[in-house]
Amino acid sequence: MSAPATDRLRRWGHVRRVAFFAWAAILTVLFGITFGGVTILTIVLWLVNRNPVTNPVTDLGFFALGAIIITTGFVVQLWAPEHKISGLQQAVIGLLALGVAGLIGRRVEPLTGSLLSLVATAILVALHPARREFFKLGTRPSPRLGALSILATIPATVYAATMLVRARQAGPSCFLGQCAYGDRFAEMAALAIAIVVAGMLAASKPGGWRVTAWSVGAAAVLVGTASIVLPELPGALGGAAGALAVAWGVLFAAVAEWEARNTPQRTAGHLLN
Repeated sequence: MSAPATDRLRRWGHVRRVAFFAWAAILTVLFGITFGGVTILTIVLWLVNRNPVTNPVTDLGFFALGAIIITTGFVVQLWAPEHKISGLQQAVIGLLALGVAGLIGRRVEPLTGSLLSLVATAILVALHPARREFFKLGTRPSPRLGALSILATIPATVYAATMLVRARQAGPSCFLGQCAYGDRFAEMAALAIAIVVAGMLAASKPGGWRVTAWSVGAAAVLVGTASIVLPELPGALGGAAGALAVAWGVLFAAVAEWEARNTPQRTAGHLLN
């Protein structure tokens, strides 16, 4: 290859990398404000006047899906993204789960939000320095994390199905209107789906899998804790099931950390996984 052609490729690579980091930062801010800001606002409204549209359990479920699973995947791309493709994969899993739940639950806003966000994320995938790794799983899977993910499949499926039925029964869907009650049920179903699928992703150990494992564990602990504190609210798992969700989330993160610290190869590159 001639020197001019090499220089053009180098310049294009630099431009694409800058564009990647800029777009990742924009998505981080947008998703962070959306999921974090909306959660704070709706919880405050509930505490002030017991706003019937949402409640703290479903609001925190919305936060667990949007901030912990989806937005965290974007945040970790801002540093050494070549080693953290799992973060982008978990964000897409969360968005796909939201779209599926919106479609089955007949909720327009979750479905539309998912589709628009997936288009924005597709741009980030195309710009990613390790985009060829996006459709690949890890090469050293964890039987322990895989077993924990499979263990959660049945209760998560039952819960997701229950929430989707309630979403369909919540009344007519609308976009950007007073329909958050039904939307939240669809989002809780999406969270249950995302936790299991992202758990399986972490078990396959792609680059940056520890971030995914911690995200899965934190999401389960958050919604489980909310269900323990407010077990009577719509969308809550209940006290006993909430305690099991907390225990599962803690165990999942602990097993992931134990495996990461006991990996034979302790090079700088593996420390990022």
